[in-house]
Order: sequence, then structure tokens, then C-alpha cells
Amino acid sequence: MTEYIETSFSIRPYDRDIADLLPVFLAEYGYETFTDTEGGLKGYVKEALYSDSDIDAAIASLPIQTSTITYTNKSVPCEDWNRKWIEESFTPVEVGENCIIHSPNHLVDTDTKYDIVVAPVMAFGSGHHQTTYMMAEHLIRDFEAGKTFLDMGCGTGVLAILASKLGAKSVTAIDIDEMAYENCIENIRLNSAGNINVLLGDSTAIGCSRFDAIAANINRNILLADMPAYTKALNRGGALYLSGFYVSDIEAVKDSAIKNGLEFVKSEAREEWASLKFQKP
Repeated sequence: MTEYIETSFSIRPYDRDIADLLPVFLAEYGYETFTDTEGGLKGYVKEALYSDSDIDAAIASLPIQTSTITYTNKSVPCEDWNRKWIEESFTPVEVGENCIIHSPNHLVDTDTKYDIVVAPVMAFGSGHHQTTYMMAEHLIRDFEAGKTFLDMGCGTGVLAILASKLGAKSVTAIDIDEMAYENCIENIRLNSAGNINVLLGDSTAIGCSRFDAIAANINRNILLADMPAYTKALNRGGALYLSGFYVSDIEAVKDSAIKNGLEFVKSEAREEWASLKFQKP
């Protein structure tokens, strides 16, 4: 089982803006999720990715330098902190008026049309993150029943499950991380979503498959590298939804998609994070 580093950050004097911004900069160095603490926050990163110099660089990059930030580390097994996060911090997420995402531990008394249960092994993909939330919004507004769908970099599989509940003809979910692959399969079982095929791998796992809609919620560099593969896999008239990058990266991602023959439709943003929609003519 993968070991993680739990980094406890102390912000003195405490500044809410700094506490909100620090995770954004730490995410560039592999930090996957965060929890608030009194006077600071805790962040979690795979042990193999941890570096003191990366943390120092993230702190130095903050546009606000009104507080002193110190930190301490300890090694934790993934299952320990993740279980605690699910039990204590994973509150239900409502996406618009028609969708709610929650853990099996939360009994949700609701008539919400799309009720999605996820037991994430990582916080990312639970719907709490701005990028996942925006992608779910896109699907709820745009996705048409009877279409085929690809969730690229599926994580927990929440977008694949949502597409299935929206009436997708068939769904493919792909992730390069074995833990995410196994968790996606478990979440599909929890939601009785029988029309989802889960694959372990990168964009080459798409093979010769074609889709009416593709969602890729990954980081900017992977999106740029895999843009030709997404374009090839998209049926004519199909929609490509991209997120996982910052507002400052919009032009680079947009230019890459257009160079690959896609037409820009719209952009959206939540805080520092962006999402883009394209269509294949």
C-alpha cells in the first residue's frame, strides 16, 4: 500500500486567504487533498513525491506574504488518513438542484434525481474539488441520453457514474493509477451502474473506441500531450470537456485543442480553476 506524507502547516498569524491559496500552489507538487486545522491545514502527498524544496517553493510563490508558515511531517498509510477523511470530512456535495454526491456513511434523505454514492480512496473526485464540480455541471446541462461517454482520468468514477445515470448508452472510464482503477470499480458497484467499462492505463487504452462525449479532468501537461488522442476518439459533433488546470492555463489548452481541429464552445471558472468545452465539427 502506498505510503503518504502528512504535512501539517501552521499559519501565524492565521489568514484565511493564505489557507485557501496554499493548496493551489501545493497541488503543483503532487499534494492531493487537504483538511483544515485550527490555525492552518494538513496536506497529503505520496511519499515518493515529497520534497522540502517543493514546499518552500510553493510558500515562496504565494502572492500574499503577511504570515509566517511553518510545517512538520509524518508518514501515514493511505488507508488510515483516507478513512478518517471519509468519516469526518467528506460531507455531501450538491451539484445544482438535481445531483448529490455523498459517501456510503451519509444517509441522504432527498428526492434528488441523480444520487451518487462514492467511497473515494482519495479526496479528489468526490465532487468537492472545483474541477470535478464544474465537469459534473457540464454533464447535467449538456449530456444527452443514448450517447457514448469516456471519463478519462476517472479517479473515483464519479463523472462516469453520473453519465450512466444521465442515460448514457455506454460508458468507458480510464485511469493510470491502480488505486483509482480499483476504487472506480467499487463505486460502480455501489451505484449499480452496469454499463461502465473500467480500464487501467493512459490515453493509449482508448484504442480504436469512439465517443460522443469525453471528459478529461487531468493536469494541463497531460491534456496538452493527449489532445490528439482525445480528438481522434471523439465522434463528429461530439463534445470534449476539459478541466484540471488553472485559469492562467486557458489559452494554452484552448490553442492546443483548436490546432487539433476542435471548435471552442465556452469556458467556466471556479476560483483559480477552469473548465473548457469544445466540439468536433
